[in-house]
Amino acid sequence: MRQWMRRAAAGLLAAAALAGAASAANFTHCADALKDMGLFIGTRNGYELDRVPTRAEAAVMLVRLLGQEDAAQHSDFATPFTDVPAWAAPYVGWLYENELTVGVSGTRFGTTLDCSAQQYATFLLRALGYADGDAYTYEEALDFAREQGVIDAVNCDTENFLRDHVVAMSYTALSRPTEDGTDTLLDALILRGSVNKSQASDTLTLFQSYQAYERAREQTSQADPRTYELTATITDNAYNTASCRGTATIDGDDLSAELRQGDTLVMGLYQADGVLYQYVDGRTVRADAPVDLGGGVQIPISAVMGLTAQDGRYAFSFVPAALGEMVTTPGASVSQVDYSARTQGGLLGQQTGRIHIALPVNGRTVTYEIELTATLADRAEQVSLPDGMEV
Repeated sequence: MRQWMRRAAAGLLAAAALAGAASAANFTHCADALKDMGLFIGTRNGYELDRVPTRAEAAVMLVRLLGQEDAAQHSDFATPFTDVPAWAAPYVGWLYENELTVGVSGTRFGTTLDCSAQQYATFLLRALGYADGDAYTYEEALDFAREQGVIDAVNCDTENFLRDHVVAMSYTALSRPTEDGTDTLLDALILRGSVNKSQASDTLTLFQSYQAYERAREQTSQADPRTYELTATITDNAYNTASCRGTATIDGDDLSAELRQGDTLVMGLYQADGVLYQYVDGRTVRADAPVDLGGGVQIPISAVMGLTAQDGRYAFSFVPAALGEMVTTPGASVSQVDYSARTQGGLLGQQTGRIHIALPVNGRTVTYEIELTATLADRAEQVSLPDGMEV
């Protein structure tokens, strides 16, 4: 196999094995959506997404997500805190009066102190109706937020928590059901009159389309073993093009997927007993982490720039900075990712992913445009694993 094709196969593996956690992505689109709904304003210097949020800023956001900004602004609650500026006093006062926050001491709220991911996750869980000390403890806030879908694969960095993550987590929380399970948080805010429905119409439409896709994805994940026919086209920046074909079979958590150019194996992914293996440079090696392909692509809503849905067809576009940080291949970067899916009998029947990925090669950068399509076959095959895998 020609050398460029080997490098392209590495790019295809990087695209197929998106996994891990993000650091600082750019969630300006989340900030824009929140601002359009009156839930985020920013500062006189703009959104300032690249800096750490303060406790006062987090308090303001919580009051807004609880739909209580008007009540806070028209009240005069007393607190014992001496370090709260006038602009934050109504919000801190409302939270203190309703026993939703305490200070860092008897007389200090800690207005200018950094707000951590754990603190903000706790705030968002409260906005959804989950009381710490009841459904979870403060120490469990991050894990519980992940279980509830408030924290996803890209929207939170516990080591370098920024206002960028505040808007991404807040946007994600709006799409999640409230504790009573009847509405999303955004629906609840609209019912309370805290958010204008017409101002939220674009976000509501996106959330509804996303939920419909998620239902199809979850139904697919519970389906019987199934086989997809694969086709891939890979083009590099020197206009070399290769076409590949293959199959992918999924049986619960087990997976075998291979792409071949003629008789040559180009890409292989194999998973058994929760361990993922990749075919790389002529041999099958154990990967760093397993993948979950059973229900199609599980998409962090905070990374979605656009989504159209019509007659069982879904087309996504993403924030490259968010999904790019999930690529595990060292030095690889992603400039564009698109994904579309079509349902078939209630399942995700055909899925197509397009990715533009750059890889370092001998001191220079080579770019690849990769399109991979998976089409549900009429019959399921057996999961086929290579000899010598340590399962």
